[in-house]
Amino acid sequence: MATKYAIEPEQTSSNQIKYGALVSYGSIGFNIISGLLYTPWMISKIGQGDYGLYVLSFSIIAIFAFNLGLDVVVARFLSNYRTHGDRAGEIRFLGIAYKLFFFLTLLLTVVLVILYFLLDVVYGNLSAGDMEKLKVMYPIVGFYILITLLAKPIDAVFIVNERFIQLNTLLFLEKILIVSFTIGALVMGYGVYALVIINAAMILLINLCKLLYVWKGTDTEIDFTASGKGMYREIFVFASWQTTVSATQNFLMHIMPTVLVIFASGVAVAIFSIGMVIEGYVLLIATAVNSLFLPKVTRLNHSGGLKDIENLMIRVGRIQLYVIGLITMVFIAMGAEFIHFWVGDDFKESYVVAALLIAMGIITLPQEIANIHLVATNQVRYRAYGMVLSAVIALIVSAFLSGPFGATGAALSVMIGYLSGNALFMNIVYARVLKLDVFRFFRECHLKLAPGSCSSSDSASSSNIGFQLTRCSASSSKERDSCSPTPSSCGCSRSMRSRKAWSDR
Repeated sequence: MATKYAIEPEQTSSNQIKYGALVSYGSIGFNIISGLLYTPWMISKIGQGDYGLYVLSFSIIAIFAFNLGLDVVVARFLSNYRTHGDRAGEIRFLGIAYKLFFFLTLLLTVVLVILYFLLDVVYGNLSAGDMEKLKVMYPIVGFYILITLLAKPIDAVFIVNERFIQLNTLLFLEKILIVSFTIGALVMGYGVYALVIINAAMILLINLCKLLYVWKGTDTEIDFTASGKGMYREIFVFASWQTTVSATQNFLMHIMPTVLVIFASGVAVAIFSIGMVIEGYVLLIATAVNSLFLPKVTRLNHSGGLKDIENLMIRVGRIQLYVIGLITMVFIAMGAEFIHFWVGDDFKESYVVAALLIAMGIITLPQEIANIHLVATNQVRYRAYGMVLSAVIALIVSAFLSGPFGATGAALSVMIGYLSGNALFMNIVYARVLKLDVFRFFRECHLKLAPGSCSSSDSASSSNIGFQLTRCSASSSKERDSCSPTPSSCGCSRSMRSRKAWSDR
């Protein structure tokens, strides 16, 4: 008979979500600011050529450390076992999951070794000196990749145990250490090799800290002798759908430069890429708290609290809408000047591109709880359908708009695709498959925060974000019919226009 868990007290869960989100936002802010400020200085220290090699080496990580959805599947299964109080099932699943990750790590090691001997072919345009440097950096980067892959189940254990403060603090510390040691190494005269070593060493150090915390600070156990064909199949099916979601998202944004080269010009690619960088920062901020709610949504789904899930979706949606709406309004008001001072007048069209890309989040980013509900109920395939639909429509439309309108046409194509797949199609899924009242969501979230519906000052609204986050994480059945905000707690500024947008993974 499976051992039962004592469910984490809701107040503790609420505090973990609240303060974990604050640490996550702080980490993102540090990452953005440090990137904007110290990257130009780093380039001046190591030179443009070595910086190009540095970026190239980490682009290999972006290729081979692709998110297969396995970290999500581990968190989903563990949350399900934890909610049902199935201790034996959790121990058995962790053993199977870790064996799967060890196998993937071994497979990836073989691929990286083969690629090492093909570097001269793959990157044949590099000079002899640059190729020699890349071959020194490559094994270090490969070690970085393998450590990152092996750490994914550890992060899932943090999430399931709702140790968000600890996890995000360690991730924040990782960024601080990398930047600090990088600055120190450059001041002392070290070159690009030191930068790669620092990244790999800090990743290893932080992951050892994670492992130590999981071992000492949680009741996690693993049965490495566990096996089961049915469980392997279930993991594979879920991960395949999650991989489809991730792959389609990456394809949609990164295929546009190729489309622009075919139908427009190389200049249009550069203009679009600047807008894509800005959109990436905004998306990072808007989705910072998404991973915090999987255990809670799983518990609510297990208890049959559909109304509670709707309430949670509304409360979190208001916060997301406030954040993405505020960023969108500020960028529309000041973005042209920012582009001018950042990259110059040659990229002024990037302002329109970025505005179109970031404004897409107004509708779908606040609905992330519904996407988490799809994961919790093992129906993530519908998300994959929506992403594929978005990609196909965007690609077709871009073939017609990229030629006459360049980068702006490509951005508009992405918006049309996401509105079709992630707004229209997914809201049909939320209503018919998940049985969520999407009309109530838009009424309580978007319409309540529309211009003229609230009159709280900007400062009061900002101070209410933490309060609302606590409320949304502490939702209970007693609050099922009390979601309408008061003017002092609606969490919006004096005006926020509702715009259609897109959602990420």
